[in-house]
Amino acid sequence: MKCVAVLLIVSVLVCPVFADDGAPAPETSAEASAAVPPSSATEREEPGFQASFEESFLAAEAAEIDADLEAQSTETQQKPPTTEEQPPKPTTEEPQKPEPPKEPPPKRPSLKPADFWKDVKVEAKRYVADSYAILVAPFHWSVADWERAAGAAVLIGGLMLEDKHLDHEFQKNRSTFTNRVSQATTGFGGGYGVNTGFAFLIVGYVFRSWDVRETGRETLEAGFLSNLLDKWVLKYAFGRERPQKSNGRTVFRPGSSNDSFPSGHATEAFAVASVIAMRSPGWVLPTIAYTAATLVAFDRMNDRVHFASDVAAGAVLGTAIGRFLVARHRRARAEAQKTTLEIVPIKSGLAARIGF
Repeated sequence: MKCVAVLLIVSVLVCPVFADDGAPAPETSAEASAAVPPSSATEREEPGFQASFEESFLAAEAAEIDADLEAQSTETQQKPPTTEEQPPKPTTEEPQKPEPPKEPPPKRPSLKPADFWKDVKVEAKRYVADSYAILVAPFHWSVADWERAAGAAVLIGGLMLEDKHLDHEFQKNRSTFTNRVSQATTGFGGGYGVNTGFAFLIVGYVFRSWDVRETGRETLEAGFLSNLLDKWVLKYAFGRERPQKSNGRTVFRPGSSNDSFPSGHATEAFAVASVIAMRSPGWVLPTIAYTAATLVAFDRMNDRVHFASDVAAGAVLGTAIGRFLVARHRRARAEAQKTTLEIVPIKSGLAARIGF
């Protein structure tokens, strides 16, 4: 029995090796079983053949995986390293405009008479240059500027369609309280606004504060130029009758003495408020300034000297001129204060001179 068992074991081990005499001798039993196909259906059903076939299949899969890993490692070694595997996706958002540059610290205002008169001459030249810049500004507007102008025109036109109804509602709700508020705050669109500019200017000179003095200069200039454009150009061009005269109806007589559109008080008030808002840090002073300007606009409708569209046009005009002047002056100072580098000769060679 022992001999028979030994012979059976030997035959099982030797049978796969000599199954095909014409094939070269494989290195392992798994490779040999993978290379030798079964000759009959009976051999395919034998347990020995099934085990050898499964091992050969697993070995073939392992060989394919090893080959793929080697190919990937070779490509990785040959590929140069890059910091970004994929280029950044293009963005569809429009790039934001850069903020206005910060202003360098200028010289403190001087109280000497010679320096004061020099400042007056500079101020006169500044008014002329800024007036010309305001007139030609529409020729340099961007698409966004024209869109804002169109939006303002739509707003004013829509209010103009409701002017009669709004005038009736304001007169219906008019009271002693609204009249007292009007008496107390209407001056911010007239003498109070001018006095505010002079107050900033005087305080800036007395305490030698450049920021406060500049706020006063721009407040006075914005009020003057906006009033000049409003009174001597737009009012004469439109010639709109005031609501008291037209009894709430919209009547335009271009070239006449009618001066309802735009509101001069609202223009002055919002010109002053816009300069103070842009020149003041934080939110307290800007809130107070725009609140006072808004009260002036309501006062003019309460007193029935202007329509709603009149005060809206004045608010747009004053705000636009005030913000335009502040932005223009900031840009001019930033360009004038750029750092310069010059090479100058000296006795022993050359030297660099840096200007700020």
